[in-house]
Amino acid sequence: MHGAVDTNLIDDQAAQWVAREDRGALAPDEVAERDLWLAADRRHFGAYARAHAVYARTGRARALGSAERVPHTRSSGPRPRLQWAMGLAATLCLLALGVHEHSDAGDYHVTRKGEILRVPLADGSAVTLDSGAAVRVHYTGTRREITLLRGEALFDVAKNRARPFVVTARDTAVTAVGTSFSVSLNEQRTHGVEVLVREGIVDVATATGAVAPTRLQANYRALANRTHGIRIESVAHDDLDQQLAWREGMLSFNGDTLSVAAAQFLRYSDVRIMIDDPLVGSRRIVGLYSANDPLGFARSVALSLGLEVDQQGNDVWLRTPHNAFHSAPRSLQ
Repeated sequence: MHGAVDTNLIDDQAAQWVAREDRGALAPDEVAERDLWLAADRRHFGAYARAHAVYARTGRARALGSAERVPHTRSSGPRPRLQWAMGLAATLCLLALGVHEHSDAGDYHVTRKGEILRVPLADGSAVTLDSGAAVRVHYTGTRREITLLRGEALFDVAKNRARPFVVTARDTAVTAVGTSFSVSLNEQRTHGVEVLVREGIVDVATATGAVAPTRLQANYRALANRTHGIRIESVAHDDLDQQLAWREGMLSFNGDTLSVAAAQFLRYSDVRIMIDDPLVGSRRIVGLYSANDPLGFARSVALSLGLEVDQQGNDVWLRTPHNAFHSAPRSLQ
């Protein structure tokens, strides 16, 4: 019952955002508020995309905007919220046939947990979305604008100097003409926004333009957050390929801790790797593993690190042998 109530509330909130956008362009603080809401829960993005689809496909945006815009009637017909729900239900049938949503505000692409998706764009560019990622694509006559709302994505950009390709993630903007680079909002690994350049050159700056752009070449990365600004690091070519192994459904670790690895696997599967000993969680690993096989990963590292594997439903515990049969008081997830 609570699930249905939560879903109705999320749908209402999504409808309210669409209504606010319909009344006019959002102010910068409203855009930030909306994007934070979208990133807070994967269900928010789906509801928001559906709300835009209702707007685009039924022409009922005015009915969503406010009660004053709904024709007045004395009949006991459906109230605005019920009209919204009916439109949403009808649109769901259409959405099941597509891989993305479209509205006047742009195209929306989203991947489910464990799904990797490559999407060709209208200008010949392409975006590859990692598991649980979401982007909004909006092209104008002078700019190609992408917003990374959640997760990680790789952008292969078709050259067009007259129309810069700009990716915004939180308060970071990445501008390219023709290149290949990834942008990540993976908090467990980057604690901010990570930009990784595979080919060409990009400029990294704050979305507000308050900081001058930093130029980034191939085999370099930028780590941006509000604490230290934009930090630049070189990346060996082999390390770069390993970090982009997710495109092939793989996870690569090079000295990462078991706790960090466990968090990465949780992005692709509902099977949780559980660790109740900080010493075990701090053990470091190297290797390439299938992203959708956390149990296989657990068994492999247990064999190499002298640990025991104890599977309990969707929970896979990694412990030292003397703790293998003890109860699990907590998880590091």
